[in-house]
Amino acid sequence: MNPENSTDRARLMKAIELSTRALRPFRRKRERLVRDYVGSHYGDGGPSKEVVMNLMFQTAETYAQSLAANRPRTLVTASKPELTWFAHHFQLALNSLIKEIHLEEVLRNAVMDAFFAIGVVKVYNADAGMVELEGEDEWVDPGKPFAENISLDDFVYDTQAGSWRKIKFALNKYRMSYDKMREDIAFDSKITKGLEPTSKFTDWDGEDTNSGVKNMLRPEGDPDEYEPMIDLMDVWMPKENKIVTWPVHNAEKPLRVMEWQGPERGPFHLLSFGDVPDHIMGVSPAMNLKPLSDIINGILRKQRRQAQRQKDIPFYQAGHHDDAKRIEQASDGEWTRVDNPDSVNVMKMGGVDQRNQQFGMAMTDIFDRMAGNLQAMAGLGPQSGTLGQDKLIHGAVSKREANMQYRVVKFTGEVCRDLGWLLWIDQIKEMPVEFETEAGTVRRNWDGEMREGDFLDYNFDIEPYSMRYKSPSERMNGLTTFVTQIALPMQQQMQQAGGTFDFQELVEIYSDLMDLPRLKNIVKFEEPKQDRPGPTHDIPKQAAHTVRESVRRNVPTGGTAESRSNAMQQVLQGGQPNPDQMAQFAREKA
Repeated sequence: MNPENSTDRARLMKAIELSTRALRPFRRKRERLVRDYVGSHYGDGGPSKEVVMNLMFQTAETYAQSLAANRPRTLVTASKPELTWFAHHFQLALNSLIKEIHLEEVLRNAVMDAFFAIGVVKVYNADAGMVELEGEDEWVDPGKPFAENISLDDFVYDTQAGSWRKIKFALNKYRMSYDKMREDIAFDSKITKGLEPTSKFTDWDGEDTNSGVKNMLRPEGDPDEYEPMIDLMDVWMPKENKIVTWPVHNAEKPLRVMEWQGPERGPFHLLSFGDVPDHIMGVSPAMNLKPLSDIINGILRKQRRQAQRQKDIPFYQAGHHDDAKRIEQASDGEWTRVDNPDSVNVMKMGGVDQRNQQFGMAMTDIFDRMAGNLQAMAGLGPQSGTLGQDKLIHGAVSKREANMQYRVVKFTGEVCRDLGWLLWIDQIKEMPVEFETEAGTVRRNWDGEMREGDFLDYNFDIEPYSMRYKSPSERMNGLTTFVTQIALPMQQQMQQAGGTFDFQELVEIYSDLMDLPRLKNIVKFEEPKQDRPGPTHDIPKQAAHTVRESVRRNVPTGGTAESRSNAMQQVLQGGQPNPDQMAQFAREKA
């Protein structure tokens, strides 16, 4: 395909138009799902019906926290042992770049996008400012490796392709300052002179321009931007290995044609949590959970109306006015004379239907199950009566999470590898790094002089980690495992190698992780840490044989949410739960 040829260009634009329209239902569905997520009180952008229990928000936040809570760090491994030091240096530079561009925010947004539809991240060289070439009177913008989220509202791919490897094009639309576009030397000045600013209300995909997630809060009478803007699109064509920039609404001749110098997979990375045969667009968790969320909120809205209509109407038979008057004036617990108790009564009208309440509770349990045991994932409390059973449940949850975790880690690895590729070929970008050697801490820059050969020659394996959230208690357990299973049993070998075990630092860390400042008052050391001499070889060794005793104690609780729900449903059905089931309602929840 030649972008300069009018016939080839017309065929490409027709294909882009058809794919844009094919993705329209997914954009509309995504907008409705996001409206459910924000709830009824997010400005005027909420759903048409009130959301009483926002299960979509809870699920999306739980997934994001479980899958992309922290900034990723990478392990870079070289294929040859003699390149290990070089791989470590490159690893430090890449991790520094990840920190600089706040990649954790991009990945979290990608997970959120994948919950509703599909997550898209574009890796490219962003503007870095003009620099003067050494020895030449010329200024250029070298760019810097960058990762950016692309909204589905602005993203189009070849929908005729059955897999991502077979696409013929993919693009993202963006709005750019008209003046900046005219001044950009990368664009063809002959083309830019004939272009005019475009309104943000200009049609993009053949439907109402007020639709889309970004326009949920657009007020009536919304004016156009005060600064002249223009819509552009970067079209990646993998077969031609080119990225072509066109005006969205006047795609006659390209503004810029450049070779793609990044990885062969291109600048776009897609994250999906459910594959669909012969389609690139996957099925998202929100698509499957929305019907259940609608049912539950519909039942809750109905139960609220029933509860609001509920009323108690006292009545009495004719001729028994005195009995009714005395009962009305009596205080709580006061003895009152009545001549005919049957002549006075209370009529109850309305109220929550027990069958509806039972159905709503059952739907809530099903939603929790379909979401992957959300209570266990979110850490909302024990799911069973014993610790061993809880471990089994969380193990099953981990298996259900494993597919999503694998996809996120694979997606993150591809993004990090492409960032590493762009960092490698960038001859101007410098990343400050520091590492420990036998002589002390060494500080230097990763720059163009460090790179030798091609990135693929080194066959680096880039593996991301540290994205999962770890609570202080989990960190403390990991530290305890290291101390009890490695440090103390091997303390003698550690001392022979010149290592020491700092018990005072251990107390400091435990005090912080356990949030127990008074722990430092319990464990005292004779000298301050900075003046304390290191341990000597006279420290008693740990006994070769130790005895451990485990004590198990049963503590009655109010039961798990599932057991309490089952007991309540039996009551609503008119059944007779056993005494143990009824007793849990009088105790605090587990």
